Amino acid sequence: NIFAGTDSGVFLTTNNGITWTAINSGLSSNYRYISSLAVRGSYIFAGTDSGVFLSTNNGTSWNAVNSGLTSLNTSSLAVIGNNIFTGTYNGLFLSTNNGINWTAANSGLPISLGSFDKSYITSLTAIGNNIFAGSLPGGVFLSTNTGVSWTAVNSGITNTFIHSLAVSGNTIFAGSGGGNNEGGIFLSIN
Repeated sequence: NIFAGTDSGVFLTTNNGITWTAINSGLSSNYRYISSLAVRGSYIFAGTDSGVFLSTNNGTSWNAVNSGLTSLNTSSLAVIGNNIFTGTYNGLFLSTNNGINWTAANSGLPISLGSFDKSYITSLTAIGNNIFAGSLPGGVFLSTNTGVSWTAVNSGITNTFIHSLAVSGNTIFAGSGGGNNEGGIFLSIN
């Protein structure tokens, strides 16, 4: 199964993309912009502009799991071990119980609660126990303690408008763009 998040909801293909089927039962009909998807075992999480939704039946139906979120505008999701992280316009949140409850995990992040013109979390990834958060316009941040605290790791990054992060082995890539500087791709091997 391959899932795709679009601005019209979630789609599923079971034949390597030859055909796609919309699977949006339970997703808000007015807000089906899917910013991110994450899978943990048989749990599928969808980050939307109206919160985080969970499917436990391969996308046949979805239920909102937003208790504790102070912003429903979610921009990123990541499953790291038994933890699920979601980045929102009001900071980063952590769930240890498959989205039933969320708690803020913002210590050290440049978050201004309630303001869209401040930094927000655009992407999440991990290498082992090291969790990376890309933010706009704050750059890349690292947590080595499951999101309890974060430290900026922007040495060499000339544009801190981070839109995406990716990992290949022990290498991390950061995609940037916007603001007053030209964007590009940055690479770290340490």
